[in-house]
Amino acid sequence: MKIKPALGLSLAISSFLFFTSVACLIAQPDLKMLLPLWQASLASSPLLILSSYLINRSYSRKSAAILLLDLIICAAILFLTYSDALGPEFVIRRPLGVGASFSYSFVLPLLVFFASLLCIKDSLNVINGSNARGREALVFLAIRLSAVLSLLLLGGILFIIAYKGIWIINWEFLTTPHRRLGQAGGISTAIMGSLWMVLGAMLVSSPLGIGAAIYLHEYSKSQRLNRLITIAVSCLNGVPSVVFGLFGLAFLVTTFGVSLLSGSIILGLINIPTIILTSQEALKSVPNSLREGSMALGATKWQTIRKVVLPSGMPGILTGVIMGVAKASGETAPIMWTAVTFTATPVQMVYGVIPDVFQPVNNLDYHLLNLIYFLGAWDVESRAWGTALVLIALVLGTNMLAIVVRNHYRKKISW
Repeated sequence: MKIKPALGLSLAISSFLFFTSVACLIAQPDLKMLLPLWQASLASSPLLILSSYLINRSYSRKSAAILLLDLIICAAILFLTYSDALGPEFVIRRPLGVGASFSYSFVLPLLVFFASLLCIKDSLNVINGSNARGREALVFLAIRLSAVLSLLLLGGILFIIAYKGIWIINWEFLTTPHRRLGQAGGISTAIMGSLWMVLGAMLVSSPLGIGAAIYLHEYSKSQRLNRLITIAVSCLNGVPSVVFGLFGLAFLVTTFGVSLLSGSIILGLINIPTIILTSQEALKSVPNSLREGSMALGATKWQTIRKVVLPSGMPGILTGVIMGVAKASGETAPIMWTAVTFTATPVQMVYGVIPDVFQPVNNLDYHLLNLIYFLGAWDVESRAWGTALVLIALVLGTNMLAIVVRNHYRKKISW
């Protein structure tokens, strides 16, 4: 269907309102420059929609009532922006008893965002009509907007962290330990502690998780037992990480002390359910014809698993390991009581290669948490943003490396 120029212009104006309001909700900039543009857009877009609707002459009472209601809402938002009711001094203090307060820089973009959705919806209704085709177009638009909004929110968060943290990143910040409770120095000991802890967690969880998945899918004959274990693993996957930290404090710290070993074990236990579930799904995706063909040629059960099943399911298994790496890299509560210290203690190496697993270490998550505690008391905000940026870069870098390895194995699959 051809879109009339008025409706096309209305969609363009509504899209401008949508994207600028989302950007302002994320970045919280000064709204002085955007306010006149928003006011002009809020006045012109509903008028364009109304004129196109009246010219079309294919309206019903229900669609006319909905359009009128949407226009009244847009007019009310426009009136609030012109009056003193919604000005720079506007603030909603602790609504419904919540602890937050909502200021002008948040409320105005939120109202503009809501008005943009109404204008986009009304424009599509006029274009497609208030029928099944129009409703289908609205549903597809809502799905697309959800995807776009998710990407904008994620991209906005990453952009803010990168913009505020990049200015502190230098060679000294990355290669020296922190001093004066994070007010000076860098984060080198925290980086090394995080890397060794994640590596230790993977060494603990990967063999156990993959081995359990192989047993459940390839060897166990009891469907009832498999179902029971799978339900238990799924429940364990939903247990809050702070509960694992309490378990580690009660059982691991009493044996190994506050150490790298205790933290690696507790992070590995957290990752095991994820690896078991994803590895099971990867093994299920391997066709049974490959197993039958291998065993028909005289291979044993274990030879079939080692030579046929595991290489074929390796991309899915590595996906679970990647998810485990991301999860282990972002956990703070379990290691607070089992592995970390805020003092700039370097990782002691045995024979220059193996870390001393019985000593506490620094960690980027715990280091960032302490810097957040110090905000307002000391000037550590830039270092906190820099630490967050390095943490995200390490997680992304580790995931990218695992994805490259996974794609390498995926190319070898020929069925």
